[in-house]
Amino acid sequence: MNTSRLEHEILILIARRELDAHQRNTLRDLLESPIDWDYLIATARQHALLPLLHRHANSDRIPSHVRSTLKRESVMNAQSVLYLTGKALEVQKLLNAHSIENAFFKGPLLSELVYHEVSLRQAGDLDILIRPEDFERTKGLLESLGYQMHPQLTPAQQTSHLAFHCEIQFVRDDWFTVIDLHWALSPRSFVFGLTEDEVMSRLQTVSFAGDEIRTFSTEDLILYQAMHGAKHLWRRLEWAASLAELVRTLEASSWLEVVQRAVKARATRILALGLHLAENLGVELPPDVFHSLGAEDHMKELADKIWNEMFSSKAWADSTETNIFNMKILDRKRDALASILRAIFVPTLSDWEALSLPAAIHPLYYAFRPLRLTKIYSVAMMRRLISR
Repeated sequence: MNTSRLEHEILILIARRELDAHQRNTLRDLLESPIDWDYLIATARQHALLPLLHRHANSDRIPSHVRSTLKRESVMNAQSVLYLTGKALEVQKLLNAHSIENAFFKGPLLSELVYHEVSLRQAGDLDILIRPEDFERTKGLLESLGYQMHPQLTPAQQTSHLAFHCEIQFVRDDWFTVIDLHWALSPRSFVFGLTEDEVMSRLQTVSFAGDEIRTFSTEDLILYQAMHGAKHLWRRLEWAASLAELVRTLEASSWLEVVQRAVKARATRILALGLHLAENLGVELPPDVFHSLGAEDHMKELADKIWNEMFSSKAWADSTETNIFNMKILDRKRDALASILRAIFVPTLSDWEALSLPAAIHPLYYAFRPLRLTKIYSVAMMRRLISR
């Protein structure tokens, strides 16, 4: 990683639950150096590390106005997280009362699992996994609590979305509460063989905010987090930090099971890539794990590239970058090709928002999407040429 800036060194150092004595001393020395505090806070926010920065760097070595900023943002984050936690328990109770199998993951629950404190991840939304056949009932129950699906879809659009994609948002309170309702773990434009049936059959019950809640097994959660980071090209350091902390909790005897699940899901490269990134945050892995996964050299090289560009890459990648990346990380080239074709031709929420078609001619969306993408990329290319 480009650590030529002190600010980057600080963020790498604090991207973990606990610091040992040597790391605390290193951080103390760094905080006494000339620091661009505005850049540090902005970059920490971009990489979802503000709560961890406040936890580990909260000392009198920081200027008072910076301490005030970190404290204010951390308090606001904690309030948002506690509010979301209450909503999560409310939704889970309602789904359980109607015998809808569900699992919460990511968000405040992941923060509790990896950092042992719900407010150490930046507040975002709530993620719930259900079975596809329970979508309509779940939708109705969420609407009974005041949530609205966004965007609203026609029956034809909803059928298509359920078939090719994996989630949709439900919002309330003027977007203050957002639920990402999942019925699969990845869209069909990103081939990932771990199924919701497998995950649902292995759920664990954990203590959460004085209650009990169902979530993925640790083995499945490690594999999912590796996939989630890869799907977004690992553009956020906190994703690597969360994965690293999860890996630290895994018993040595469970690694064979993780590898076997990755092989079955055709995600050995995805897992190897995530684990190499976790190593950069001090995680020690059994020596035979990468050998069991294969493709060690290729994924180590890619992990080094991602690590070196972590702070220089833009937050989100465009479709071209994503397609090229998928060719490198998917176990089978035919899966990468299928992902590219689906990304080009399968309509998405943005297509339906851009053009409203009657149900009778819904299949025309499959022609509209590539035309729309062509226009978008043509305009973007022209702007780049003009700027040069």
